[in-house]
Amino acid sequence: MSKSNEIQSYFPKSQFLNIKGKLHDFSTSKIMGILNITPDSFYSNSRIQTEDILLERAHEMIQSGADILDIGANSTRPGAKVQSANQEIDRLGPYLELLKKNFPSILLSLDTYYGAVAQFGIDQGVDMINDISAGQFDPTLWSVVAKNKVPYILSYNRASQNNVATSYLDQKRIISDALIFLSSKKDELLALGCKDLIIDPGFGFGKSVEENHELLQKIEHLHLLGSPIMVGLSRKSMIHKVLQCSAEEALNGTSILNTLAHSKGSRIFRVHDVRQMKELIQLLEYQDLQ
Repeated sequence: MSKSNEIQSYFPKSQFLNIKGKLHDFSTSKIMGILNITPDSFYSNSRIQTEDILLERAHEMIQSGADILDIGANSTRPGAKVQSANQEIDRLGPYLELLKKNFPSILLSLDTYYGAVAQFGIDQGVDMINDISAGQFDPTLWSVVAKNKVPYILSYNRASQNNVATSYLDQKRIISDALIFLSSKKDELLALGCKDLIIDPGFGFGKSVEENHELLQKIEHLHLLGSPIMVGLSRKSMIHKVLQCSAEEALNGTSILNTLAHSKGSRIFRVHDVRQMKELIQLLEYQDLQ
C-alpha cells in the first residue's frame, strides 16, 4: 500500500457528497479550476473581463481535466478593496448562466462569503459554495446554504474581511488551532442541517509563511474532521516569498507543494493551471499502482 493510501485508511472520512441528489465520490482526485471575474486578483493572468474570455478559459480548463470550476467576483488578496454583495452580483452578471448553458455537466462552485450572492448563484445553477470566511463575514450565508442544501467549503481563516491577519500563533500550534476552529464550525453547520462539507486549510488567510508551511506539513491530521480536504496553494505567497519569485513564476513551487498535499491524502486541488495539475495527479497515481 502506498504512503498516501495508508494515510487515507488511517484517518476515516466521508468519501461522498450529495450534489443535487447525485452522490459524487471524492476519494479520487478532483481538480478545481479558478475563474476570477475581478480586475485585481493577485495573479494577473487569471483575471477575466469578458464573456468570450470566460468561455475560452472554461473550455480550456475542462479539456485539460477540470472536474469543478470555481468562479469568484471579489478579490481576496491581502489589502484588496472589499466589494459589496450587490457589486459582486453585478460583476457576475450573466456569467453563471453562461457557464451552465455552455458546460451543463461541469460542477460549478461560487467563491463568495455573502448570503445574497450565494442565493443569486444557486438560483443560476451553482452546485456548491466556496466561502473563505467560514461564515464570519456575513451571518446570513450559512442559512442560505442550509436552506438550499448545497455542499459548502469550510475554510480555516483567522484574517479580517480584507484578508489582513488579525494575529499570529506560535507556528507549532497551528494544526491544533485549525482542528479546534474547524471542528467547532463544522458542529454549527451540522446543527443547521449542512451535511455535505469540504474542509479547506485556508492557506494564506491570516497566517504567516511559517504557519502555512507548518499547516501543510501536518495537513493529514485534518482527516480527523471526517470530510474531504481541498487545498488552494496555487501560486500563493507562501511559495513565492520562500522562492523570492513572482506569482507568475510560482508554478513549479505550486506543483511541489500540491505533490506533498496529495501524499497526505488531500484530494481536491484548486488551481490556476489545470493541465499541469492533471499531469501531476496522473504521475502520482501511476506510482501508487506500481
